[in-house]
Amino acid sequence: MQLEAVRRYLTSSFKIPYFLFVSDGQLASIVAELSVIGFVPVRVSNFCKQDKFPDIDELFEHIKTADVNTKDKKLLILGLGEYLAFKGNVEAANVLAYLKDMNVGGAKVVFVLRGLVTQISDLQADPRFDSHRFNVVDNAVCNLSFTLAPPTVGLLAEQGFQAMLAKLEDGMSGNVVVTTAVQFDNSLFTIHRINDAYEGIKFMIPSFGLPRSCGNDAQWSELLSELNRADSSLDKIFYKYGYSGNLEMNFYACISGSDFRNWLYFIAIKQKATALENRYLRFVAEKTNHFEDFRANVLNEIIDIPHTDKRFSKFYAERKNLVEKFPEPDIAEFVLNNRKDPSEAIYKLTDSTKTEREEIISWVAKNGHIPQISDKYPALEAYQKQYIFNCGELSSLLTGYFEAYKRQKVSNVLEEDFLTKVDELAILRKYNRLPGRNEIINTFDKNETFLFWLDALGVEYLSYISELARNRGLSISINIARADLPTITSINRNFFDDWTGKKEKSDALDETKHKDSGGYNFTINEMPIHLVKELDIIAEIIDRAATELALRRCRNFVIASDHGASRLAVLRRKQEKYDTDTKGEHSGRCCKVFEPYDLPFAASEKGYLVLADYGRFKGSRAANVEVHGGASLEEVVIPIIELTLKKANVTVKLVEDNVTVDFRTGTAVTLFINTSLSDVSLVLNSKRYVALPTDENHYDVALPDTKRAGEYSADVYAGDDLIGQVLIKAQGKSGKSNDDFNNLFDVF
Repeated sequence: MQLEAVRRYLTSSFKIPYFLFVSDGQLASIVAELSVIGFVPVRVSNFCKQDKFPDIDELFEHIKTADVNTKDKKLLILGLGEYLAFKGNVEAANVLAYLKDMNVGGAKVVFVLRGLVTQISDLQADPRFDSHRFNVVDNAVCNLSFTLAPPTVGLLAEQGFQAMLAKLEDGMSGNVVVTTAVQFDNSLFTIHRINDAYEGIKFMIPSFGLPRSCGNDAQWSELLSELNRADSSLDKIFYKYGYSGNLEMNFYACISGSDFRNWLYFIAIKQKATALENRYLRFVAEKTNHFEDFRANVLNEIIDIPHTDKRFSKFYAERKNLVEKFPEPDIAEFVLNNRKDPSEAIYKLTDSTKTEREEIISWVAKNGHIPQISDKYPALEAYQKQYIFNCGELSSLLTGYFEAYKRQKVSNVLEEDFLTKVDELAILRKYNRLPGRNEIINTFDKNETFLFWLDALGVEYLSYISELARNRGLSISINIARADLPTITSINRNFFDDWTGKKEKSDALDETKHKDSGGYNFTINEMPIHLVKELDIIAEIIDRAATELALRRCRNFVIASDHGASRLAVLRRKQEKYDTDTKGEHSGRCCKVFEPYDLPFAASEKGYLVLADYGRFKGSRAANVEVHGGASLEEVVIPIIELTLKKANVTVKLVEDNVTVDFRTGTAVTLFINTSLSDVSLVLNSKRYVALPTDENHYDVALPDTKRAGEYSADVYAGDDLIGQVLIKAQGKSGKSNDDFNNLFDVF
């Protein structure tokens, strides 16, 4: 229809222009159609000089003289409507009023106008401006809008007014981004202004919901540059940097730093928070709006979540995975913050770092043991577990003594009844009933045994070592021996010096206990935090043993020691008042013999007076955290630990589902073991009972102390190897219920 109207204009005698008001969708097609019938486009943009409005007078002069100065007598004026819309209503009305009466002589001029639909009614106020003079195409719908962005923002944009107008003349529609110095104060178009990169991103991705505080200007600017290169797709950028998969992997590596890559990881976490499987990470991400706070918040947000909160258990486990590779300085800051509420602090700690492990021990020393320690710090739980000694007549004594010793070492508090016991044993010296260390060492085959000397290893660690051996699939056999007095290395090293087979020595444990190089000092920190390093050292040695055995470099890996050490002697702070002519050695635990002396707690050995109580002679430097040289049980009693590769899987079962108890004689059980073993025993309620073989697979165990009905969990050992656990279900002879039978027992 519009083409026919223009054809009629061409054949008319009009010497004035024709006005064609067009819509966004029709502009390009109309220009193409009119070009076919001979119209030559005249671009208003060609009358612009760089980033300025066009020289409109020059344009008008070109139009008015077209019939005499140009070959083309049919002109199609493009871009004028958009230009006038930028100038505003007043300017547009004035120019259009002028143009509708312009004499174009013998030329035919069609103005293709977009964005001026509001001006049509004003032009029609002139009755001469009728349907022969103009046409409205598709209601002249125009949805053009413009976003102004300064060059510093970095948004992809048309550069300057001239370039933008040229694109509009080609039919560009929608929102147009432009960088220009031209002012559009009176524009009929909607104008958006972007002042920085963050606003540019919000413009580019309308759904982008992260607050400005998540980054700084430089970070937003770089992200905007990346978006310009990635078709405005955040997903493409995340893929490029490796953040399109599991965002919880390598968490510390992704977050540790302040460059763009680290910040972008934070943005990816924030943007994808609702899809994160790690709910603790999601929780922290949703609460964090500053990249600089993110790492600290991951560490610290757990502090304010009570351990009774239903989310806590899951949050704790998920956070532990996230922070496992955080460096100690970061963890130290968390530990300090975590002390805010002592009643809650322990529940937030893990055993992943040395700092936290030390904090756990400090907390337990101050506040006591809680059941959750088994989850927080399994190594500490294994250390404190009662070890049932199996060394003849001293077994019960050593079991009770070292259970109490470990309890006090961790609690950092001495118990009066235990001190009384120490003083009694200092006189009785029952350790002399134990075999000497060399007596046991000499029984090993030097050709097949790797002898490892761990200086200062006492028997206090046997429950922990047994647990480590089990976890690493090793078989363990433990002999209990005594060191020579005084318990100093020079007196107790011949077992190693005389060994002709493969051997090695470690001073790490000894140095931790009483040398500055160990890094601990009682005068600086009285808490027993050195235990952390002790347990770590021992774990490393068991790992070494497992490696040597797995590589078949030896058949037996034997760990032996020259002496033990005493933490409680340090806690005692007891100094002998007896004046001597010789100085105390090894923190005063022994000294050269002098006469006369009246010290019932001292033994005279090899030219030394050796204290068996918790005293110390004057003249020697106080210990760092533990001492040796004396004759307390923890200094004298030492283990010889033999580790070997474990045999095939062993199955242990009870033959009877239920057993009968007698309130006079107790009960008995029969064990079935799928392989023939020696030295089988059952440990129940801290007592060891011998299992007597009746054939290759069955063993009878008498339990004279089990006289009540009930269910009893028991451990089964082959030597020192825990090979299984059984649940003994005991009932009275008459088959009465547990309560009925036990009530009957109580009357006696």
